[in-house]
Amino acid sequence: MLIVGRRGLLAVAGLTLATGARAQGSQAISLVVGYSAGGSADLVSRIMASELSARLGRSVVVENVAGASGMIAFQRLASNRPDTSTLYFGGFDTVAVPMVNRNVRLDWERDTIPVSRTTIGGMTFVVPASSPYRDMAAFIAAARKDGSEARSYGSPGVASAQHFLGELIGERAGVKLLHSPYRGGNLVVNDLIAGNLDAAVLVDSTAIPPIQQGTLRALAVSSATRVPQLPDVPTLAELPGFEGVAFPLWQGIFVRTGTPDAFVQQLDTAIREALGTPAVQKQLSDAGFTASPLGGEAFRAFVRQQADGYRSIVTASKLSVE
Repeated sequence: MLIVGRRGLLAVAGLTLATGARAQGSQAISLVVGYSAGGSADLVSRIMASELSARLGRSVVVENVAGASGMIAFQRLASNRPDTSTLYFGGFDTVAVPMVNRNVRLDWERDTIPVSRTTIGGMTFVVPASSPYRDMAAFIAAARKDGSEARSYGSPGVASAQHFLGELIGERAGVKLLHSPYRGGNLVVNDLIAGNLDAAVLVDSTAIPPIQQGTLRALAVSSATRVPQLPDVPTLAELPGFEGVAFPLWQGIFVRTGTPDAFVQQLDTAIREALGTPAVQKQLSDAGFTASPLGGEAFRAFVRQQADGYRSIVTASKLSVE
């Protein structure tokens, strides 16, 4: 029989607590992504996961939880305990989908702490290379002449950022374009090249390869500045009637409301350090994104500003999803 005195009991208790703390500190972290493997969100999240693993001293594992326009992944975070075991890789959908789907009860301001923006990208309005429209003015003129929904545009789905941008373009141009939703950007490209669509809105990373191959023609980009790979393509803001219009595609990392401040600060620092390295910047640039860290209250203010823009599009176009 082993008899342990008071000092021995305290020592054993201290050892147990220290062991527990080390176990929690070494626990793997899930980076939850709302889309399947192989897409742009998955690609960026995997770059970030690798970098964060090295900087946090804990394994960060990407978990693809696809479905419901990213809302299943968001729900996964919102249902989780506010600890350090789960991160959420969100963006446009995090803010916009609850605006148009009243069945979604999630709220980014209530349910999350926005830790840091990671990247900024853009979208491109394209037509087939065989199209008679060589610029946006010609496309809009034809749409106005032929009437409501005489011109179609494809997107990767209802309530996607591409759908929102298509509706914004129609609203600013004073025409109603026919929206044709698909289940992915590559399917849109195939139908566009086949002549089954008049136009499409695609993320830059999807649009640039077929543009460079000569199968698609770009009429405008949604970013605030021209895209380096498409230097001759104007931004929407450069076009008459679209002054001030910019629609960035942004991505960032969120945690559950109530997550300890110390971990939030540690994570923000790690994200900034990762995005500051030339190797990561090149990886992201090759994928069509720009490293763009923005943390704390600045990130929260940015998301609020984007939300205001999305809300105005929803109101003008009466977008809704059941």
